[in-house]
This record gives sequence, structure tokens and C-alpha cells, in this order.
Amino acid sequence: MTHRRHRFGAALAVFAAAVAVWLPVTSAQAADGPVVHIRLQDDDLGLPVPPTPGDPTMLNWGLHNDGPGTAKDVTISADLSNVIDWVTTDAPVPADHVYTWPTRDVPEGGADGSIIGLSAKPGTPLGTTGTVTLSGTSANGTVVSTTAKVTVGTTDLTVNRLADRAGDKPGSTIEAPVTIGNVGTLPADGVQLRMRTTVGLSYAQHYSNCVYAKKSPDDYGLTEQALCTFDTVVEPGKSYRLDRPVGLDVTDQALFEYFSHEALPLSGPAPSSSGSGPVLSLVAAGDAATDGTPIDRQHIDADSTADMVAGGATAKGAPGDLVHVTVSLGNEGPGWVGYNASDDQPALLVTVPKGTRAEEIPDRCSVWKEDAQSGTGEPTPGAPQYICDPNPSEFAVGDTRPFEFGLRIRANAATTSGEARATTAYGNTMTFDHTHGNDTAAVTVEVEGGTTATPSASASPSASASAGTGGNTPGTQTVSAAGGSGSLASTGSSGALPVAAACGGAALLLGGGLVLLVRRRNRA
Repeated sequence: MTHRRHRFGAALAVFAAAVAVWLPVTSAQAADGPVVHIRLQDDDLGLPVPPTPGDPTMLNWGLHNDGPGTAKDVTISADLSNVIDWVTTDAPVPADHVYTWPTRDVPEGGADGSIIGLSAKPGTPLGTTGTVTLSGTSANGTVVSTTAKVTVGTTDLTVNRLADRAGDKPGSTIEAPVTIGNVGTLPADGVQLRMRTTVGLSYAQHYSNCVYAKKSPDDYGLTEQALCTFDTVVEPGKSYRLDRPVGLDVTDQALFEYFSHEALPLSGPAPSSSGSGPVLSLVAAGDAATDGTPIDRQHIDADSTADMVAGGATAKGAPGDLVHVTVSLGNEGPGWVGYNASDDQPALLVTVPKGTRAEEIPDRCSVWKEDAQSGTGEPTPGAPQYICDPNPSEFAVGDTRPFEFGLRIRANAATTSGEARATTAYGNTMTFDHTHGNDTAAVTVEVEGGTTATPSASASPSASASAGTGGNTPGTQTVSAAGGSGSLASTGSSGALPVAAACGGAALLLGGGLVLLVRRRNRA
């Protein structure tokens, strides 16, 4: 099936990087020179009808040089002769219908390519198909050609949007009705439905036409994917619903969860099923909705809690000694912690004991700026406080993240204490945590021959939330800050030095794309 492809500002750089990681070294390296492969971002292109002015479908390619050495004077060309009668391009094409890009050298590994935009000429029948061949030459090596299929018309599949939920209790089951629509101009000869869950959700029922894949324990965020295959022809302009809702069990670990689903045209043979149970089917549901989306993510905030715990440390030494203390941040459950709608992630605020100087700063820790309520991003020695942002930022039940500091004991120092405090990247209190007696822990340096000094004053980045018994209260999850409270989607302060905490990959990588979080990002 064909899809519509749009121009994106960073598409070439992202694609070239993906090629460099994905493409294995081939055994076809020429003994007398490098071998260069042309790799297409999509080798099956659909041209919208009618064309979108100023937005042609992009034939997007990159290169990978297997070596050995740099390929000299590489020239890449696109032969459009098979489609030129019914296709227009966004670049002038010579009379021989072969478009050629400038010659250049290509070092070993992945390299940027280029693009050329294609549009269907008015009046071309839907389903008209042809090919574009990309080939090349090199002064000292070989360029391996490739071909792209081009079709007039598109298959554009969408899914319905599910309303966010809050207040579901662990042990309950929720239902997710799923609908697939085709807003393109060509039918889909079979479709696949890809569904993903986070840690606190599991599928209540498995189906025989679905393949289920468990994620490894180190793959935070996503725990199970279901890929369901249907041989139903999804006609353009029509929608089809599952014959029953998808059941999702809310597990004991549930806290901040999401369920995502997307539809894909069936390409090639259907995968062998690992599922058991009844067959999940698609049934006609009328005209395709105009408010669908290529991929939907339903946020589900469970009525539960998680206890984030600060771990302290004690070290001994004499004045002038460099001692080491390992502080920590952990989760004692019952819920796992993975904010999926904010970048104000769990963090540890470390106050350095008076009479010592922080000289060795662990990775992921930076100087805390009280006036900005954020870290500077710089691990500068000698600061009174540091904020440590764990990576990954998600915490399974039982997880503990250590941070080791090297402290130099100053001359004439006495036994002294600082503090480790469980907080967030912007100094807020996690209101899903109802156990606050373990939010802080002492960081003590016992000085040989010294007396006991006054403990270091520690900034309180946020007012402590009062303990409660209601769990993760239904509605928008909040964190409390000094002077008020706010939604997780709009946390932090108005300070001028925001540093986004690192978020786990799988909670925010879905659907094959990358997401750059910003400090005050709202839930999509």
C-alpha cells in the first residue's frame, strides 16, 4: 500500500543517521574499491489526488558507504522515464528524464542524500503505477542501485481518539473501543492494528490473529505490544470498528499509564500469530471520521500512589581528605513512576555538608539554582547544592538510582551533615507520594578529632504535601510547589534557567518518532 509523504525540515539528517545505525556491513565489498548503497526512506510512494499545492510527495534517499575507504566522485541520478508522462517534479528534469545530483566524495559510513518532490498530473487515473530507479557511479568504487514504486492515490489510515481517563483503580478493567478509517483515495487490501501498553496495563484478552511481544525489563515505558492482522479491505472514505472493545487490566503497579493504537496497511504476508483465543474482527462502521489521527495515545491516570525515597550516606575522614558519599533515589511502590505528560521528572536534591567542598560531581547532577528552581546543567565543583536527574527517569517498583559525590574536608572542619531530598527536576513535591517521612535523608561526614557542627541549611524546594489516603486522585495529577500547586503539564517556576529532565524512551517514543520535551510542555 502507498502512503503520503511530506517534507520535514530535518528529514534528511534523521534519515541518514538511521541508515548509519541500521545498515549492516555487507559482504559484497569490492576488493578494489568501496561499495556505496542508495537507501530510500520509503520505497512505495503514494501521490495525493488532487495534489497538495506546494507540498509534493518526497522521494527521499540517503547513502551508506561500506568501504573500504572514501568513495570518490560519487554521482547519484534518478531515472524518471517510467513515470514522467503522469508525474511532475519540483526540480527541472532534462530531456532524457534523468535527474542528476552534484558529484561529491562519500566517506565510510552513513551520509546525507537528497530529495526530489513528485506530484501526479491532473487527470491521471487513480492506481496508475510506475517506478523510479536511482543509480550512481564512483571514480574508485561501486554504487548499488535501487527502485521506488510510485502510485497515483494514497491509502491514509486513521484511528479514533480515545478520551483520557483518571481514577481507575488497580484490579479493575477498562474498555477501549477502536475504530479504523481510510481517508485516502485507494483501498487498503488488509490492515494491521498496532497497540501498545505501559507498565501498569495488560491486555485482558489475547486473540488468535494478534502477535504479542513482551518488552525486556530494561525497556522502560512499554511492556507489551499487540500487532493484530485483518484481511478486511478498508475502502477509501469508510471506517471499520473492532467487533469488541480492547480490554485493559489495571495492574497493581499502575499509576501514570497510556494505551496507544495505530493502523497500518498490510504489506507482504501476514506474520505468524502467537496469540490464542477468539478471532478479533473488523466490522463496517459507516463513513470515515474526519477527526481521526494516525496514532492515538490515551492517558490513563490510576488511583494509586508511589513512595519515592531518598537515601543518605555517611563518610569518615580527616581535614584535607577526599571522602565519597553515595546518595540515592528509589521507589518503594506500589505504583511504578513514569510521567507521560510532563518533563518535571523525579530528582534528588543534594545539600553539601558545611565544612566540605564537592569536588567530584556524578553524571546527571548539576548545580541547583534556587532562584530559577532548576539545575544549571553544569557539574561545577564547589556549589552548595546539586540536583540529580536520573536516567532513565522512570522508576519500576524497587528501583534505586545511586549518585556518588567526592567531598573534600576543609581545614578546621567538624563533623557535619547535609541532606538528600526526593523532589522533582524543578523542585516540586510529588503529590502521588503520600509517605513523606522518607523524603529526606542525612548526608554526614564524620571528621576525625572534630566536634559536631551545625547541620547545613538545606533549601526546601517545595512545600511538603500532606499525607493522604486517596491515592492518585482522579483528575489531573498535580505537584505542589512553594506558594501553590499546578498541573504536571505546567510545572516548574518562572526562572530563566530551565533544564529539562531526561525522560525514558519508550514512554515518549512511539510510533517511530523522536520527541524533544520542553519545560512547560502540555499534554497533547
